[in-house]
Amino acid sequence: MSRPDPELFRTRPGNRRRLTPPGEAELDRLAAAGEKSGWLSPLAYNLTISHGHRFVWYRVAKVATRTIRHHCESNGVVLDVDHAMRIRYPLASYADYFTFAFVRDPLDRFVSAWHDKVVDNNYYDFDPATHARMQVVEEFAAWTATHDLAAVPGTDQHLTLQSRMIDLNRVDFIGRLETFDRDFAEVCERIGAPAVPSAPKNQTAPGGRDQQVSAELRALVTQMYRRDYQLFGYSPDQA
Repeated sequence: MSRPDPELFRTRPGNRRRLTPPGEAELDRLAAAGEKSGWLSPLAYNLTISHGHRFVWYRVAKVATRTIRHHCESNGVVLDVDHAMRIRYPLASYADYFTFAFVRDPLDRFVSAWHDKVVDNNYYDFDPATHARMQVVEEFAAWTATHDLAAVPGTDQHLTLQSRMIDLNRVDFIGRLETFDRDFAEVCERIGAPAVPSAPKNQTAPGGRDQQVSAELRALVTQMYRRDYQLFGYSPDQA
């Protein structure tokens, strides 16, 4: 079986989350070849790919995704695979593409998700009584802790472990929201894009909206996201 053409994979003009029929058919063909063939990544990821600028971006929800996408769109960087969700990708096809991701302090990310998806919205479709209870961030953290945060699919992308959303065996560069200007400037230089935007557009800036964090919340988040703390070098005591 020949190496799949990387440019075969594109998302649909009217549905940026799904690949075009030829792209989906090719992934089905590769999957049918069996796991021993090694064509596809063992795990699925949320991917954005540009063939013209030759990069693969492993999108981590709640970590400057809108900022990065807006910068690409505003500066003529065509996103051929725009917002593909939970797909395995052909490894050999993108071996010479630059791969990158951005991460964030796990506690800040969790508080941001809570504000956005619970306080400002009812994204998880809680019943009225439960939604009222979830306005307390510790309650939402206790509910989140009942889920397997490494399960993809299965866990909401805004809560999934950041380390699970990145192909750590193949990523070339991992930037941080806390040093976004510097790190994204390096990404832009690597992919041949114009200069970095001035600041990320996340709803919750680094440091979180809540300056006072309870010991209960800190302990729950540390337990849930222990792997992220360990892999990315964040300290729970400094969140």
